[in-house]
Amino acid sequence: MWRCIFFFSFFTQFITTISFKISYKKWAAFIAAFAGLGYLFISGASIPTIRAFIMVIIVFLGVLTDRKAISLRLVAIAAIFILVTTPEALVGASFQMSFAAVVALVIVFERFGNDFMNKFRGDNGFSQKVKYFIIGSLFTSLIAEIAIAPFALYHFNKVVLYGLLANLIAMPVMGSWVMPWIVVTLVLMPFGLEWLALEPMSWGLEIIMAVAYWVSSLPGATLEIPAIDIKALVFLVIGALC
Repeated sequence: MWRCIFFFSFFTQFITTISFKISYKKWAAFIAAFAGLGYLFISGASIPTIRAFIMVIIVFLGVLTDRKAISLRLVAIAAIFILVTTPEALVGASFQMSFAAVVALVIVFERFGNDFMNKFRGDNGFSQKVKYFIIGSLFTSLIAEIAIAPFALYHFNKVVLYGLLANLIAMPVMGSWVMPWIVVTLVLMPFGLEWLALEPMSWGLEIIMAVAYWVSSLPGATLEIPAIDIKALVFLVIGALC
């Protein structure tokens, strides 16, 4: 009995000491890195997924070493890894559009991100935070759509004009409802109980699909143009980078 009490006291003291020395944020980053690796395998390891995984791992390493990791160097490392392992990905729409959006977002938020995030950290009230969340989502979508527009024109000969409207509705549903149920599904899958989470997850997916069909059916939802030459695409990219 006394040995149990002594062991429990020692264990409690040990955990308390560790908690003061090691940040819970670092533990979360360490665990999330393995979760991301598992998602990479079960998702099929597409080019955007590999890019996201490499960047997330580097960000987590930055958290573990108390260093800033989100920069263009991070994007370059991910691009180099993919091009070394699968150089044919360079000419694919997936690689081009994925990295175009990420490069644009990193550049813009490195310049304006701190000023924008300070709006969330202040005591502005819940309604003010919701407003800035909506503005931030729209701003992010706008940057990404402008960045991928040249590649969409080159590969698909069309540009989606109402993407902001679709993302405004679909992104909160995906982030706050579908993604948590996906995590629950993975947890329940080894026990054969994934159906408990798949049903509520499907409700969110149906909403997202309904939004996609509704937006695509609006008048003037897409702008179609003739095919552009590769030289035009190169000049558009160079101009955007400048």
